[in-house]
Amino acid sequence: MYKPTLTNFADFIEKPKPVITKTKFQVQQDINWYLNVIIFLVILIGIYYLYQRFKYKKEREEETKQKLLDFDTYLNEYYINDMLNK
Repeated sequence: MYKPTLTNFADFIEKPKPVITKTKFQVQQDINWYLNVIIFLVILIGIYYLYQRFKYKKEREEETKQKLLDFDTYLNEYYINDMLNK
């Protein structure tokens, strides 16, 4: 006949992994690496923005000139109509 035995349930519990603490120097190195990556990305975004401004500079100048001409013609027509109505 089969005889029951007692089971040690401590064998089934997972043992916690040891916590590896970082030194102050290692933490500072991690922070410096992240800061370098962030600064690099900011510089890349700035370069892309300057490139876009340079690329569309002529178009913006032409658009501004056209708006000024339209405004000038509008004012001239307004003054001419105003003088004719008086």
